[in-house]
Amino acid sequence: MHTLEVRTAVQAIEQEIVSWRRHLHAHPELGYEEVETATFVARRLKSFGLQVEEGVGGTGVVAWLRGEGKGEGLCVALRADMDALPVTEETGLPFASRNQGKMHACGHDGHTAILLGVAKVLSEHRQSFAGTVKFFFQPAEECAPRGGALDMIDAAVMDNPKVDYVFALHLWPELPLGKIGVKAGALMSASDRVRIRIQGKGGHGAAPHQAIDAVVVASHVVAALQTVASRQVDPLEPFVLTIGSFHAGQRYNVIAPYAELDGTVRTQNEALRSTMPNRITSIAQAVAEAWGAEAQTNYEYGYPTLYNEPHAVEAVSKAVAEVLGEEALVELTRPSMGGEDFAYFLNHAKGAMFWLGCHGPLSPDAPIHNGKFDFDEGSLAVGTSVLVQATLNTLRLQRT
Repeated sequence: MHTLEVRTAVQAIEQEIVSWRRHLHAHPELGYEEVETATFVARRLKSFGLQVEEGVGGTGVVAWLRGEGKGEGLCVALRADMDALPVTEETGLPFASRNQGKMHACGHDGHTAILLGVAKVLSEHRQSFAGTVKFFFQPAEECAPRGGALDMIDAAVMDNPKVDYVFALHLWPELPLGKIGVKAGALMSASDRVRIRIQGKGGHGAAPHQAIDAVVVASHVVAALQTVASRQVDPLEPFVLTIGSFHAGQRYNVIAPYAELDGTVRTQNEALRSTMPNRITSIAQAVAEAWGAEAQTNYEYGYPTLYNEPHAVEAVSKAVAEVLGEEALVELTRPSMGGEDFAYFLNHAKGAMFWLGCHGPLSPDAPIHNGKFDFDEGSLAVGTSVLVQATLNTLRLQRT
């Protein structure tokens, strides 16, 4: 299958891919609840003549396609995430979410539609390649700190046959339509969760001297934690510590007896990451003790750093040059502080994730995870073409 054939094959089904995306967008489901989504995906995969297994790792779907070309060929896996977010949609699109409080605000509807498109194109041209392609439709990418990738890996999706390379893409509104962002090495950060409970002593709001105000103590803990980044971590080291949730008190004139903090820690250095539980615990306890309160910290390790293997990035870059032209390739200089459980797949095989530019002239200036997020649907055909070509390029590599 040549480059021209890839573009022609994708162009022939572009409107079908768009229709799949719009259906998925209108019917979002949260992590591990993707029952209708999985059924929709499985039906189409079966119609392509693929071997399909449902209920993998909960609500995941896996399909196999064996090439009929000459030679042995490698095994390449492609992954798309299917889950939506607990976000209320504000786009006003005619195919906006019909499920109140749920929205595909991270582009997973696009990822799933693209992978269906890749499966259809490759299934129609299986005689042009040797080897095996596995399609992973994964649940619960947004369910950190564990995520659905581990459940699928535990279900042995990376074996029988063993996966040599694994690829994924992510819609990226920071890049314009028609651009593909690639980077070898760290692309995304480790994503951990930290929860802190401050135990004080409740009392009357008019008699603070008789109480230990958990709100005041917790406020000082939040402020003190910001010095981890500013005074304890190398300023050139990628690092983020964010307290995103602060809950305390039930009434305006009652001093809160306890407060609960919930936050995230992002790193790309495992040595630094390993020091975070003790650092955060020490700061929280010291501040609390200074005020006569107590602090209990719970630190959960989440997704690891996402490292792209250089040869896999080369396969993607070559595919971009072939189907879009070298001018479409963007060499990323900095990784994202976001987290992705696709990193777990990369612990079991060589591979890479790349950014799919999706910001067009009519796209809203809204980031992912925002109720107004949408993307230029022209990116669907672009992503499908690159992923098809990258798969074909990789299948032809020699096993090492």
